[in-house]
Amino acid sequence: MDGFRESNVEVLREGQNALNVAFGAILSAYIGNSLAEIDNRPFDHVALAWFFLFVAVFILGLCVGNTVILRGEFRLGAMFLGVGAVGAVLAHSQGRQLGFEVIILRLLAFCWVAALLGSNALLTTVNYIHHRKFKR
Repeated sequence: MDGFRESNVEVLREGQNALNVAFGAILSAYIGNSLAEIDNRPFDHVALAWFFLFVAVFILGLCVGNTVILRGEFRLGAMFLGVGAVGAVLAHSQGRQLGFEVIILRLLAFCWVAALLGSNALLTTVNYIHHRKFKR
């Protein structure tokens, strides 16, 4: 039974890596498009650098926290998810200051978190059903 769970976790990790790349590409495209529009007026380069730093903290906290949760270390995972949430809030604030449409940033962040944590819940459900099937 452990082999079943471990193979499912590996498949999930591969799927989540693809998900992270997809959401990263979407976020990059949105930011690039927004910067092209902002290019017609002066903007704060330091604020832009902070925005990217906070986005990186969000992504790192979200992805590492998710991976740690998959290993069953829930406290450490919650800590990383908390750091990611702080990064998201700070990036949101910087994005607003830069003139980005923050509703798009919120929507992307929500969908990303929901997809990662939803896939974890799906894996847990599959493993639970499989475990129950063999216990009978």
